[in-house]
Amino acid sequence: MAEKSPARPPRVRPENDPFRAYEEQFVASPDPWAEIVKLDHGSDRTFGSTVRAMVMNAEPAQRPAMEKKLIQALAAPGLTAVGQLFVCRMLALIGTAECVPAVTPLLNDKATADAARFALDGIENPAVDAAYRDALGKLSGDAKAGLIGSIALRGDRTALAAIQAIQADAKEPAAVRTAAARAVERLTAKS
Repeated sequence: MAEKSPARPPRVRPENDPFRAYEEQFVASPDPWAEIVKLDHGSDRTFGSTVRAMVMNAEPAQRPAMEKKLIQALAAPGLTAVGQLFVCRMLALIGTAECVPAVTPLLNDKATADAARFALDGIENPAVDAAYRDALGKLSGDAKAGLIGSIALRGDRTALAAIQAIQADAKEPAAVRTAAARAVERLTAKS
């Protein structure tokens, strides 16, 4: 039976070691995943760039952990509108059905609906289609027109009756009725 070697004590650099300051700075730097919630117009984008590079270069096995961190960022107190949009853009790259419950509430607000659709459009899951159908009655104007376009692109024929009703509703703005007409055309086209 082999004996275990004793644990190695942490390395302590002498005061005059030129790498000590660098190492201390690196260890003390903030977690970029926590910092992305603070992103704002005109602010330092270093942490956003770091997270973006990590997401874009992630191996498939690394993506679930990153998705979890992005979902946590969506729920973080103090999340800025810019941070929220950034998180949704990153979820558009690696998001799965796991992020749908966290992103779905953003669909119900015209200020965040576009960012939510950006995150969800590429996820092939019936929960996304259900969330889109549910949000139809909660949005208006351009946000509703965009949502209708996403439903059409996803090919959700279950929403056809609701979209036809929107198309026929004279109280809807012209842009929404036009989007509905295009969606009906796309959803009823023969493949």
